[in-house]
Amino acid sequence: MSPKMPRLARALATQIVIVIVLLLGGLAVHVYRTHPRPARALVERELRGGILADGEHVSRMVTVFRRRPSDYFRATRGILALTDHRIVYVGIAPRDIMGPEDPVPEIESTDFPSDTTLDISTGRTLLGATRALVLRHGGKRAVFGVADEDWQDAQAIRQEVESRHTAQRTEAARLRREAQIADSIARAPRWHVVERGQALSSIAAMYNTTVEQLRALNKLESDRIKVGQRLLVKPQT
Repeated sequence: MSPKMPRLARALATQIVIVIVLLLGGLAVHVYRTHPRPARALVERELRGGILADGEHVSRMVTVFRRRPSDYFRATRGILALTDHRIVYVGIAPRDIMGPEDPVPEIESTDFPSDTTLDISTGRTLLGATRALVLRHGGKRAVFGVADEDWQDAQAIRQEVESRHTAQRTEAARLRREAQIADSIARAPRWHVVERGQALSSIAAMYNTTVEQLRALNKLESDRIKVGQRLLVKPQT
């Protein structure tokens, strides 16, 4: 083997190492330059200053991030806030590496209902390395990455949403039962016990029907009735 070969191999290896170091250094600068700081303070101010409705209160909040497939190494950082009626995401887009040092932050926001039309679960993001909250609603899916130190807050949001869903399903079931009972009562036959001084015509007026209808329902041959007599005033439907 020629003595020049080891020298060429070492030179090539050195060049590869230099290229890798430069790439990693460039990526670090890219991430540093585009990291939206301080994201939490900015998005909280945006949330409370213009997104929340009058009287809407935040019960839980967690710091999250999102990554676009087209720009995976630049995270959009923000918060998920659980309010009385919904989940609100507010994020601040990463700074443009070629833009000014302190640009006006680009805020993005979206909201999700906290009712049973929303499915909330846990998942992974960042190539599976980071835990995430996964929200599905109306055929759309949104994944929000959560750092380990914030995962307890994320779990608290998921558990409270699931608790609301349980309460909403329980209330819906109660309303259905009440509706069924009311319908059963409305469809049931109705009877009237004749009291002293009442005539067939006065009873017909009480139940918004006619004397002829009462006679037909009770197979009466005349309008004569007696105290204590049980009359069918509305048939079962």
